[in-house]
Amino acid sequence: MKILSKELRIGMLVVISIVVLVWGINYLKGSNLFDSSRTLYALYGNIGGLQEGSSITVNGFKVGVVKKISLLTDKNYSLLVALSIEDNINIPSNSVSKIVNEDIMGSKGISLVLGDSNINAEQGDTLASDMDRSLKEEVNKQILPLKNKAEQLIGSIDSIVTVITSVLSKDARESLTKSLVSLDNTFTTMSQTMTKVNKIVDQNDERISSIIKNLEANNDEITNILKNFSELSDDIAKSNIKTTLASLNEISKKISDSEGSLGMFINDKDLYLNLEKSSKELEALIKDIKLNPKRYVGFSVLGGKSKSYKKK
Repeated sequence: MKILSKELRIGMLVVISIVVLVWGINYLKGSNLFDSSRTLYALYGNIGGLQEGSSITVNGFKVGVVKKISLLTDKNYSLLVALSIEDNINIPSNSVSKIVNEDIMGSKGISLVLGDSNINAEQGDTLASDMDRSLKEEVNKQILPLKNKAEQLIGSIDSIVTVITSVLSKDARESLTKSLVSLDNTFTTMSQTMTKVNKIVDQNDERISSIIKNLEANNDEITNILKNFSELSDDIAKSNIKTTLASLNEISKKISDSEGSLGMFINDKDLYLNLEKSSKELEALIKDIKLNPKRYVGFSVLGGKSKSYKKK
């Protein structure tokens, strides 16, 4: 058997190495050179960080990879994404290629939202495109209320710091020091007072003990006195005082309502005036009889002359 030359063996090794290298690179990207697949396309205005080799899934199951991303030279600089999808996966022609977040780190991938068309997408077809709301937007949506509350809290803290700063000004500190000194003096005075009270109690301990013993010795008598007082209160409460007061109220009401002679006399002003007038006339008549008895008797025992009476 003819032995291969050294140069040929080196050349074959280099070729094999290149093939393995290319295959390895594509394999790491998720593309298998030996698998049959078809290429579909999707046009985006913004891919949001999607990269070549990103996964393509259907309902979470990987069916391909992003083969290539090209920047078009149109007016809007659109991005054409080539999707390498396994041949055995049927993709309806009205399916949507949607860029989604694969994880919390922000890695992007494509999720194929399958349509309901009976016609499957063929090699080179272009699918409709869409983009899921970014994870950052979702997080911001959740964090925004917390952010607002944090800002309010910071504002409150600023207000508190301002108040504390004003309280801790020189004048405020001096006033606070004086208040504390005054409070300390008050406590000292209270302590001295309690000491004096304790001293008085100690000095009169025997008297206080004697008073307590006397109270204990006369406990039954004190109890009887309190009991008698309670019974007296009950008797007064049960007596006819209420009935008497009710009768007085009724009489007073009748007088106020002009019932009876007394009520009419008190409430009828004309009657009062006539009675007063009659009383004065009677008084004048009596005085006139005393001064001029002849007018009423017909003779005078004393023989005096009648005097005229002038009404006052």
